[in-house]
Amino acid sequence: MIAKAGKMAGRGSPGFTSIELVIVIIVMAVLAGTIIIKNPFSISDYASLAADQLIADIQYVQMRAMGLGSQRQISFLTNSGQYCLCKTTGCTVANCSVTGEIKRLPGDVVITSSSFGNALVFNSLGEPTFGTGNGTINLSNARNVTIYGITGKVD
Repeated sequence: MIAKAGKMAGRGSPGFTSIELVIVIIVMAVLAGTIIIKNPFSISDYASLAADQLIADIQYVQMRAMGLGSQRQISFLTNSGQYCLCKTTGCTVANCSVTGEIKRLPGDVVITSSSFGNALVFNSLGEPTFGTGNGTINLSNARNVTIYGITGKVD
């Protein structure tokens, strides 16, 4: 028998059989299961993530103060993993749902203390208002976060 152009004699349309599809689905399920079961993060990883998250949020508030040309603040609740990105000055974590956005640190990391009280305020130039010295935020199981006076640089 002569095959027509573009078709092979004796074969169906190319593609996967149902057995091949079932095998691929099983392999994908096993891979997904092993990824979900194994948590690659340890407590020290969460502590580092928490410090990085807090630094990024402090920098966000500072940039927002400079962009809007008015004071902005971030409020902390000590002995807790909660803090508030405030829309106005004078807000607290307690009234944050009305005056800002509440954030939580990952894992069991908490803010144990800060050298400038429970609120970090930036003026319209992005400078912290606590003075010319450096301010620190102490986190449990993590490095301390330092805010440099005058410049507002965060480490």
